[in-house]
Amino acid sequence: MKTHSIKVRALPWLVIGTILLGWNLTHYLQVFDPFLFPSPIPVLENFFKLFETNHADILSTLEKLAIAITGGSAIGFLIGIVLYRFEWVYESFSPLLDFFRSIPATALFPLFLLFFGIGDPTNIALAVWIGALYLSLHVSKGLKGTSEAAVLMAKTLKKSEWDILYHVRLKEALPVIFVGLRTATSLTLVVLIVTEMFVGTKNGIGKMLIDASYTYNIPKLYAGILLIGLIGYLANSGIIYAEKRVVHWEGK
Repeated sequence: MKTHSIKVRALPWLVIGTILLGWNLTHYLQVFDPFLFPSPIPVLENFFKLFETNHADILSTLEKLAIAITGGSAIGFLIGIVLYRFEWVYESFSPLLDFFRSIPATALFPLFLLFFGIGDPTNIALAVWIGALYLSLHVSKGLKGTSEAAVLMAKTLKKSEWDILYHVRLKEALPVIFVGLRTATSLTLVVLIVTEMFVGTKNGIGKMLIDASYTYNIPKLYAGILLIGLIGYLANSGIIYAEKRVVHWEGK
């Protein structure tokens, strides 16, 4: 059993090692232009240097990400509760939310620029919008998908609607809500990085990436992409950890 566990834990590192080996071999064989496809060594060197030379950019993006996730989650959760609680609101606005969800975030850049101006307020506002939009539908659908048998049992015990919402519907909806939260977090990060590239941001990883591309600092560009992947991975892992702690009864 312990041997199997060790093998499972070692598997991701084996995959990473294989990728690095293949990356280095591809660079050595010059499958692509070596200038545009550097070896992993200078990329990793630049990756660790980012925390010294570009810590302001990293902190700026992390701060905006935290604000956007918190604001988007709070707004999305409240909208989801309203959509569940009032059927006429759900029937009226659910198609509208689906409509806006199908619009690429980049298409909303000009509109948000008019309302919030150039800079961080636009980045955060657009990220909050996307996060709230995706999470609200998961919350409402999760609450509506509660087992009717559990609801009927709660009603026979003379529980109020709000007790049923909190103790029955919300607990059953939590797995769906966490899936929505993971999706919303990933999209929030994507929107922040993209808007930092093109909306006149003073600091941010997105600005760092676009500056690296303008100066042809290719290893730094790759390092920045790796950093974004790491942030996304850690955010997703944090949500998964929180889900296991909160939804501890799932699968039991």
